[in-house]
Amino acid sequence: SPETYWTCLLARNGWVVFDLKHEYSINGIRIIGCENQSAPRNGRIDVSNSFNGHWLKIIDFICVLSQGNKNDFYFPSVKKRFIRVHILDNHGGIDIRIKVIGFFGVDMSLVDLLRQYGLENSLNTLLANGINDLETLDEQRDAILNSSDKYLDVNDHFQFIRFVEALRSPRLTFLKWSKPPKTTAIAGEKLKTFSVIGDEGATGRVKLEEKHENSPQATTILKRDLEPIQGHSLVAFRDYTFKY
Repeated sequence: SPETYWTCLLARNGWVVFDLKHEYSINGIRIIGCENQSAPRNGRIDVSNSFNGHWLKIIDFICVLSQGNKNDFYFPSVKKRFIRVHILDNHGGIDIRIKVIGFFGVDMSLVDLLRQYGLENSLNTLLANGINDLETLDEQRDAILNSSDKYLDVNDHFQFIRFVEALRSPRLTFLKWSKPPKTTAIAGEKLKTFSVIGDEGATGRVKLEEKHENSPQATTILKRDLEPIQGHSLVAFRDYTFKY
């Protein structure tokens, strides 16, 4: 409905976090506010690879109150999973109302898989046709194969068929804690078993890394394979001793 909005009951300092489920390369945002004084005015964009931060500010923005209220803002590409849109104030209304928040960018899973199959030269054509993630590509795979000259170099057609077949296999697109580890431990302490889950049927190896707060490098400590279980894939880390 044209009269449907996201509404924050505060007139200042409202924010929302978007979890993109996995890493995207983002280079812009579109904000469409309502057509009155509750439309957002000043704000900023923060990004992180963790819901709890640390958050990195990417851009400050000012939304202009105008007919349609569509404001696009661009910035150098950044690869992150979590995006926080922070609205600092509005144009004088009692609350904040937003019709649309959208992002310009591409799913890095799509980029990586295209590279794996030697099809990275097709990326710009796919993006120009509104295909920027694996889900959209999978939905439109038949149309692409039936009009492959529109999307692909003639020599890439059969390789693209292999690529599409790979999309139908279970893929790992996210990891999240099933049973998180304790957040505070004593050096030398053996932690209780903790685990992560991923997509149903997905396989792959998960790495557990250690990184000292004063070191820029992370060290791989353990590797475990995901195992299908109860509608998802799970890997558990047992008998891990906290060293630092």
